Amino acid sequence: MDNIFIGLISGTSADGIDAIAAQISNDTFEYLGGKTFNYSEKTREEILELSQPAASLGSQRIDRLGHLDHKVGLAFAQAAQQLCSELNIELSQVKAIGSHGQTIRHRPQGMDHFSLQIGDPNVIAFHTGCTSIADFRRMDMAAGGQGAPLVPLFHQWLLGSNDQNRVILNLGGIANITWLPRNAGQVMGFDTGPASALLDYWINKHLGKAYDENGNWAASGLVHQELLKHMLADPYFKMPAPKSTGREYFDAKWLEQKLKGADPAAPEDIQATLAELSAITIGDHISRLPASCDQLLVCGGGFHNAHLIQRIKKQIGSTPCDALSDLGVPSDFIEATTFAWLAHQRLSENRLDYRSVTGAERPVLMGNIFRA
Repeated sequence: MDNIFIGLISGTSADGIDAIAAQISNDTFEYLGGKTFNYSEKTREEILELSQPAASLGSQRIDRLGHLDHKVGLAFAQAAQQLCSELNIELSQVKAIGSHGQTIRHRPQGMDHFSLQIGDPNVIAFHTGCTSIADFRRMDMAAGGQGAPLVPLFHQWLLGSNDQNRVILNLGGIANITWLPRNAGQVMGFDTGPASALLDYWINKHLGKAYDENGNWAASGLVHQELLKHMLADPYFKMPAPKSTGREYFDAKWLEQKLKGADPAAPEDIQATLAELSAITIGDHISRLPASCDQLLVCGGGFHNAHLIQRIKKQIGSTPCDALSDLGVPSDFIEATTFAWLAHQRLSENRLDYRSVTGAERPVLMGNIFRA
């Protein structure tokens, strides 16, 4: 097999590492397989603690960052090794690994905006023996862009349609959408607001579960209208694109502040309200796109939250809503697949034009190359 690329990412929920393998050329794509490799509970706790803006690590903060950078890099390398073993792929066959890493902080606003990922690509390259490509966001930010989202150009390359206006909705910790107008019109992409991140936080706090399976807990509650109104007043939701956000903004502190401004409610009612917040903000952003949407294609872990999907369908009315996997695309691994594609683009020296997505000033080379 030729042109094999590995894609690796761990999302804002820090559940584990999504790893995929694909054969990619300039005009062909074949998905070979993918798997999620869970972090140990200790590693996940360390990542989430470091990710909190108000983390109380004191003088140990820089040490923790350095140790985790190496530790997560090793975990990423092991994920690539194990994936290849399970797919009967020799590491020597892999042209490159595209590693997003683990986001610790994403601050897209202001003059000194930045995005910080850990998972040292030097460690990945050394332990796998494969060329590794990483640090995909910072050149876009140097060019004045938000550094996110990066998935839309891959969506356009793979899923653009001549006769349909499509919206790709990715339900991760944060929800983001890609606007793919028919006939290769100008692509857009941006974060709409929270999806799984706050839902996961709330159910973990009250029931000790990592996530709300099928959205059953949210479905058992009633939407707290006063709280919902208070949440929807957040200025992020009305900001025009390009825009991006993350766990740093829509975090536990954000939720607790909103709760202070509303009457008390049962925990399951708060969960129902958080699901409704995601659905309404997604629907509102879709309604503000340049033209009507002919098809909504959903990917990401949130697609398995049946209650959330049902609430989103209510917001978009008669617009068809389907799983991205219906088109043969690995919907649970779309972001990891994107970074395999971005690795191919970087090796091919292709400058990528994210101007209409992130607000970058011009097309740039995305990612740095680390040779084994």
